[in-house]
Amino acid sequence: MRAVPFAMFTMTAVAGLGMVACGGEPKGAASPAPPVADAGAKTAAAPPSALPFVPSNVPMAPMPPPFRYGSQKAEKKPLPSSGTPACRDAFASPAPASDPAGQLQRLAKACSDKMHPAGAPVSGTQAQGAPAQSIKLKAESGRCYRVYAAAAPAVKNLVVVVTDSAGAVVWESRTEEARVAAPEDGALCFKANDDAQVTVSVGSGEGAYAVQIWSD
Repeated sequence: MRAVPFAMFTMTAVAGLGMVACGGEPKGAASPAPPVADAGAKTAAAPPSALPFVPSNVPMAPMPPPFRYGSQKAEKKPLPSSGTPACRDAFASPAPASDPAGQLQRLAKACSDKMHPAGAPVSGTQAQGAPAQSIKLKAESGRCYRVYAAAAPAVKNLVVVVTDSAGAVVWESRTEEARVAAPEDGALCFKANDDAQVTVSVGSGEGAYAVQIWSD
C-alpha cells in the first residue's frame, strides 16, 4: 500500500474548509425567524357575538286609555226648547241698558223647558282684562244644568265657562252679544256628584252683568 504524504493530506483538508468558508452549499436551509410583534400596535377587537333571544314571562303593562279632551264627569244633551221661536226671539230682542237681571229672566223662561233656577242670580260688573268671576255649581248625579248670562249692551264678547272639580272644561260659550246660554243648544248632565264652577269674563267692553244656573 502506497502511503499518502502528510503534507498532501493537510493541504486537501485546508482547501475543503476554504470552500465552506467562501459560500459553499450548507448542509441544511435555516427556518425564517418569526416576526417581532409591535408593542405599540392596537389589537383589533373581535366582533360582538349576537345575543340569543331569551323569552320572558313578565306580563306587559296595560295600555293607557285613549286621550279625551274635556270633562269626563258631564256630557251635553239636547234641550228641545233651546231652538223654539220664543227662545230665538228672546235672544234677538234689544237688551235693556240697565236691566241685565230682567233680561236674564226672560231668556231663562223662554229657553228652559221644564227647568227651574238652581240658585239666585249673581250680579256684578265686568270689564275687558279683569279677572274672571266665579260661581259655585253643586252638581248632582243625573241632573242637567244650563247657565244663562246677560250684560249691559256695552259689554261685548261675553264668555261663560263651566269646569268640573278636576279643572277640566265641561263647556265654554262665547258670544259677541251681551247675552249667552251655556250650552247654546242643550244642557250639561252630570254623571256623578261634583263641585263644578262657572266663570264669567268679558273680552271687550265694560258694564253690569247677571248670571244664573238653571236645572231640571
